[in-house]
Amino acid sequence: MAKKQHGFTLITVLILTSMASIVVLNSLRENIVQERMSGNFQKKMNSRLLAEKGVFEEAKLLQQALLNDQTLDIDGLIAATGNASGSGLIGDDATYHASITKNAAGELEIASLGQRYDGDAQSNLVARFGFTPGKGGSVFENAIVGCEGVSLSASGRIDSYDSSLGNYDPDNAEAAAVIGTVYKDKDVTLSGASTIWGSVHATGSIIFSGSSPITGSLRANNTITIDSNFTVSTDPLLPEGFPLDTAVGGDVLSAGDVIWKQGKILGVVRANNDLIFPNNSASTVLVNKNNEVYDVMYGNTLQAPAGLAAHLEQDGVPYSDARFKQSPNVELVPFQDPDNFEASKVQCDPIDIAGAVNDLIDPAAEDILVKHSTTTLVVGQPETRVIYELTPDIGQSKIENPGTYVWENWLGEPPATLDYQLATINEEIDQKVLKSGSFELNNGILKVTGGDVILIVNGDFTMTGDSFIDIAVGSSLTLYISGKVAMNAAEGAITMKHGLTETGKPVFSIYSGYSGVDGIDISADSDLYAAIYAPKTDVSVVANGGFSGSIRGKTVTASGRGGIHHDLNLSNVNNGGDSATTGKLVFLGWSYKVPAQAPEEPVEEPVEPTI
Repeated sequence: MAKKQHGFTLITVLILTSMASIVVLNSLRENIVQERMSGNFQKKMNSRLLAEKGVFEEAKLLQQALLNDQTLDIDGLIAATGNASGSGLIGDDATYHASITKNAAGELEIASLGQRYDGDAQSNLVARFGFTPGKGGSVFENAIVGCEGVSLSASGRIDSYDSSLGNYDPDNAEAAAVIGTVYKDKDVTLSGASTIWGSVHATGSIIFSGSSPITGSLRANNTITIDSNFTVSTDPLLPEGFPLDTAVGGDVLSAGDVIWKQGKILGVVRANNDLIFPNNSASTVLVNKNNEVYDVMYGNTLQAPAGLAAHLEQDGVPYSDARFKQSPNVELVPFQDPDNFEASKVQCDPIDIAGAVNDLIDPAAEDILVKHSTTTLVVGQPETRVIYELTPDIGQSKIENPGTYVWENWLGEPPATLDYQLATINEEIDQKVLKSGSFELNNGILKVTGGDVILIVNGDFTMTGDSFIDIAVGSSLTLYISGKVAMNAAEGAITMKHGLTETGKPVFSIYSGYSGVDGIDISADSDLYAAIYAPKTDVSVVANGGFSGSIRGKTVTASGRGGIHHDLNLSNVNNGGDSATTGKLVFLGWSYKVPAQAPEEPVEEPVEPTI
């Protein structure tokens, strides 16, 4: 008997088929999700790599801007860097854009946005850098620089101090003064009784015949001649603990010859060529205070009188070729080579002062004469304010109705050339500026108050008679001049606080573009502070009072009873000198940030299983 089919097998098959469909659909959905997740991850990786590319490109621009100008501050560096952007690296829709800003902590931040697929994928990367700005060189970093020669015959002490720590005090002076030349084969001559607390460098020769010692070293490219007759038993100008019978407190280093006539040397002697002892002098003593292996070294010959041989010895071994003839390889003092200017390691005039002054002067400016007018002071009554007349010299076009002018705070009725705004060598200046033809103080008083003042002279600047210069505390006078400077200052004729103002300017500075002979002649019985830059002309300073500051000239001659005190604080004046410290960038870290407007992902409906 046939059995009836009730459809159980069909139902079973349908159930199994439905279950298999559900599994397949869920697996398919999971694969789709995984695929989309992988795609999104790839997009995000693309955008992050693009953001990193933007950071690297912006960092290159940053480094290049700093390389182009090491003196930029953080704001100047940001302005000079610009933005980095690019596209098409891995597709036409792949872009990056980077910019640089300063955050609240004073750090540099490079923010870079990388995008892919028309903005569907975005990444913001921020890199932080610490920045230490570089410092431009100062033309006043040495005490005395005579590009073509230095001659010192003053009787006061030549030393250094730091005006930022207070006024000059001989008890707190430092042995850091540096004297030298710049042009090739130019000499330094040291005579008189100036005790030099520091070292002397010459691109040519050094001739030392003074009666006071040098606490530092002598270094020259040609011949060093030592003929010091320093025999003073007590000298208050010497550093504490310095031997009183010493001529040179450091080493004697010559790329040529050393001619040692007399005098005690505390260091060692090195000569690439000959070592010469022309005299049989008992005062020829070498200490070798650091106990170096050789007292002396010379590359060519030793020349000495026969009777001196027994005296010249080290550890019982006489100076002789057998032990001491060894080339010391003394390095040359850096110099400006006229035959290869571009390759010169140093320059006499790194700021091209003649061109700078020519850009500032006004050929039409009137000559100015500052002198006392007739003034009566009555005993028992308040002192009447002194009025000074400013009048054009005869032969020049006169100012119509010049009137009178109170030389105080740059107020009153000014000459026609007052109130200029100008750009100086390194910075834009918005301040009071006086331009004139020749400028003469003839029994007159020049008062400067109220801040930094610039005087631009198309002609000569002279100070004669019973004249005075009074620069108030917090003020400064900067003189740019195309002609000569002649100052004869009696005791007390110049009053000022030494050092730099809060704006970083020397209280009194002279920039001379004059290129003739004897361009600057200063005779000061007064205590004078000045930063003098005159690389195209001769500078003569008779310092019967104390001279503080710095001097750079074509040649420099210094004499007088007073001392010369280099202000180390002047090395902070950024005016284009050879030496400079470079700016530094330090990477501090980075982080990814969520874009300001993140792209919205499309909302997907869940896949429902069907039977």
